[in-house]
Amino acid sequence: MPDTEMAVEETKWHSIAVAEILTLQSTSPDGLSDSEAEGRLKKFGTNELTPPPKPSFLMKVFIQVNNILIYILIAAAIVAGILQDWAEVALIGGVVVINVTIGLVQEGRAEQAAAAIQGMLSSKATVIRGGERKMIDAKNVVPGDVCFIQSGDRCPADLRMIEVTGNCGILEAMLTGESNPISKHTDVCLPQSALGDRKNMAFSATMVMTGQGKGVVCGTGDLAEIGKISAMVSNVDSQKTNLMVQLEMFGRWISVFVLIIAVITFCVAYLVHDFELGDAFKSTVAIAVAIIPEGLPAVVTISLALAMQMLANNNAIIRQLPAVETLGSVTVICSDKTGTLTKNEMTVQLMQTSTQQYKMTGVGYSPVGVVQDENSKDLPDEKVARMLKMFEGAVLCNDAGIFKNLNHKNPNVPIAWEPIGYPTEVALLTMGMKMGIKEVKEYKDLQPRVGGVPFASEHKFMCCVHAASTAPGAPLTIHVKGAPDRLIPQCKNQVMDDDLSKVGPIDENYWQDKASQMSGLGLRCLAICRADFDPKDLSDNMDADLLLKAPTPFLTMIGVVAILDPPRPEAIEGVAVAQMAGIVVKMITGDHPATATAIAKMLGIVDPKLQESSIRTYTGPELDAMDDEGMDSIVLECNVFARASPENKIRIVKSLQRRGQTVSMTGDGVNDAPALKAANIGVAMGITGTDVSKEAAKMVLADDNFATIVKAVREGRRVWDNLVKILLYNMPVNFAQGLSVFFAYIVDIDGHQVPLTAIQVLYVNMITSVTMGLMLAMEPAEDDIMQRPPRRKGKRLFGKMVFWHCIFVSGIMVVCVLGNFAYTLNNIEKSAEDYLYEAEKAADKITKDQASGRRAVKVPKTARLMEARAVAFNMLVFAEMAYALNCRFLKESAFNFKMFTENKWCWVSIAVTTVLQIFLTYTPGVREVFSNAPIGGASWALILACSLAVFVLVEIEKVIGIHYVMPHIKSACAPRGCCTGDGEHERTQSELNQVQFFASGASTFGLPTRAGSANAGERHGAQGPVAGAAGTSGYNV
Repeated sequence: MPDTEMAVEETKWHSIAVAEILTLQSTSPDGLSDSEAEGRLKKFGTNELTPPPKPSFLMKVFIQVNNILIYILIAAAIVAGILQDWAEVALIGGVVVINVTIGLVQEGRAEQAAAAIQGMLSSKATVIRGGERKMIDAKNVVPGDVCFIQSGDRCPADLRMIEVTGNCGILEAMLTGESNPISKHTDVCLPQSALGDRKNMAFSATMVMTGQGKGVVCGTGDLAEIGKISAMVSNVDSQKTNLMVQLEMFGRWISVFVLIIAVITFCVAYLVHDFELGDAFKSTVAIAVAIIPEGLPAVVTISLALAMQMLANNNAIIRQLPAVETLGSVTVICSDKTGTLTKNEMTVQLMQTSTQQYKMTGVGYSPVGVVQDENSKDLPDEKVARMLKMFEGAVLCNDAGIFKNLNHKNPNVPIAWEPIGYPTEVALLTMGMKMGIKEVKEYKDLQPRVGGVPFASEHKFMCCVHAASTAPGAPLTIHVKGAPDRLIPQCKNQVMDDDLSKVGPIDENYWQDKASQMSGLGLRCLAICRADFDPKDLSDNMDADLLLKAPTPFLTMIGVVAILDPPRPEAIEGVAVAQMAGIVVKMITGDHPATATAIAKMLGIVDPKLQESSIRTYTGPELDAMDDEGMDSIVLECNVFARASPENKIRIVKSLQRRGQTVSMTGDGVNDAPALKAANIGVAMGITGTDVSKEAAKMVLADDNFATIVKAVREGRRVWDNLVKILLYNMPVNFAQGLSVFFAYIVDIDGHQVPLTAIQVLYVNMITSVTMGLMLAMEPAEDDIMQRPPRRKGKRLFGKMVFWHCIFVSGIMVVCVLGNFAYTLNNIEKSAEDYLYEAEKAADKITKDQASGRRAVKVPKTARLMEARAVAFNMLVFAEMAYALNCRFLKESAFNFKMFTENKWCWVSIAVTTVLQIFLTYTPGVREVFSNAPIGGASWALILACSLAVFVLVEIEKVIGIHYVMPHIKSACAPRGCCTGDGEHERTQSELNQVQFFASGASTFGLPTRAGSANAGERHGAQGPVAGAAGTSGYNV
């Protein structure tokens, strides 16, 4: 027996003759014996897909916890527990639990794409074994089995057809993107044929629409085409977003910074100021807790979730939270054609008669549209009625159906029209309804069919004989529709002056030229003909010879209709908006090159003025012949790829990524799933999309509208701008908190008293910072947001402006906090407890503990100290609120009317925070937990004056800093050739699984990085250069 296993894996079955197929598979038309089938089942395994491995719950928890910032917080909680400071333990523990829980909830997306594919496979199969048909479980089908398929069946495995009857048509849109069922045959195909051109193959999970046939199983389970796609989906690494990468980088650097400051603090407290070991550790914990932005993960997560909700309200469902930010940096949108840029609903576009060419408006199966003349003027009703009578054969000679589905679940579509049968025939029914047919069934019943010849790929036409009425003996008419090249020679006459009563000799050259012109535009042409029919010729055995062997041509040419799956009107608008925003749109489809090019011109993806000959369209086989270097050389210049396989789509996406692009891939079929997962942001169709594509994507369009992607890009850009504002606010505030505690040890304030306790700092991080951060997250988009070029790849959140503000703003806040703290201590009369503490401290200094040599006197929480801490605490919070107002406008002055009219949440947040501060300062029982005491009016006046000073100084810095400070900052941060480059930003999920997004807790640290690869600024050919300089965005931060 031949090595069937090798044959299954390597042979191109479509290029082998039927006899050789049977030999290679050691089978016959009568199929395998039961014993042979059982042996092969043991050898090859079941016809099922290998499920992908799934991480356990504990592993998911570990991934969230496995972060150095979380480790530092856990260590701080342990130290606080040892010191029996249980309030701090509870608060720090709550912070850790909240961040990990958010991560689990938002990032707990299981890898379900392969499982979705599994659900598409046929559960039963009809096989021929020992010459008898048997129904078996599809999972038991083995290579060499002969399977029988018929209309309504789902193919159980990949089959090489060995027998075809009744125009066996199989719908392969899920694999190839081809809108129409593919007519199958048994002839040999070329070895290099693309998937959509292998017309002697039936692929697993595709649907048989018409006819029947037999085929030899040549691919099961993972070795079937759908199995290869499943393997690709499982093996493709999801691209980690720029935000996730930068947060991971920041996690490392801020941890190093925190550890350095903490060690210095411990050494100063323990070695210089002779603190007890416990007090020194407590000081270290306070510093670490102050600098680590514990609230930032929650702020970023909630702000992304809010954006996700906004997008969901606009029909864009985000499945992975960080993908919201990625949308704003997209430079290329690679889109499938069928069902994405088009509706996947064939539509009559043109109607050619002997007089002129008419246009038909409307898109899809919905019967909304009119007939227009060559000047785009609507035809009068009487002319439309004549046109309907002329082209009634397109409706009568038709086996399809269309009906209203009032129970559909798509809220974006008032009435869903559901097709039954071939899309081409459904398009002809819609044409008739646009011309005045109210009910198709009633219209057909008035002219009953009495005979006919079904369509077959051998003769390429269909004919039906209809009675003129339901009355007995009514005259008969034969209506014929089919390929123009087959029907034009069968015509004797043509209708003249668009009047069915006027006929003249046919002009064959005229019709051939018109059909050729429309076909050249990527349209599918059907000729509509008719003739009077003699009842004597009517029989039950009518076949194609009725026309093909007629003594002389006898048909009358009515006209030619041109059909296309046309672009969605909103997709045309969406492409234009995307291009205005500097985003290049590329079409990747499994359809024919001519059709793809025609649609691309209608959409504006390529210049509509260009001749077809000057538009370079690459096909799947051409891409297969290229290595990666060759593909990289053409991928930017070509905007249309046709006959593309799933492997081609992945290679195109990865090639664009190698050329420095941030890629969005859209699609709806199983064949799109691997590329959807490989793209930076995969976008699936919600209505027409398969479950496979939805599970592989990061975003799902609920309305299947390409224009929704452009809206999502706008929202993504707004989210990025607001994340910059959040970072610009949050990092200086955290630095101010930590440095206030740090410098309190360096500068002797009343015996090295600490102005802020750890619990106060945690409160500011988790409540005040979150409240102000969410207010900034709600800021509306800037007016020019879609006129900017895309953000460059690797653009830093923690940029030069944030770095400068960490120095400038935190410096101002530290001065305000320490100044108010020291001023309050010096202006409050000391109590007996204060004097007792000073006496004990002086005595202790003289007689130190001989065992440790450390201070043995505990620092008491005196009323004077608690009031000073309350002043410092409120000073910090109100300074933060003032600075939050500055951050609402990155470069604009905050002294404008928009500060009061836009973003109502700003003032709500300030009001809530103010009420909370008053509550914590004056409520007995609560204020003691937070080391607070009531403060007087003079202290409040000083706090508000200092807060106003912070606001004014930052506004002055906006004017002066951009001209005099930022140039020096940019120079200091210029690349030195030793820091992280773009490679840092191109790592995948599996390579960067050490630190997860929601547990990382901050943004990227502002070290110098190389601005990008040499190719980062490259743009794409047919549309010309993108407006604006590459590598720039609206804000240089």
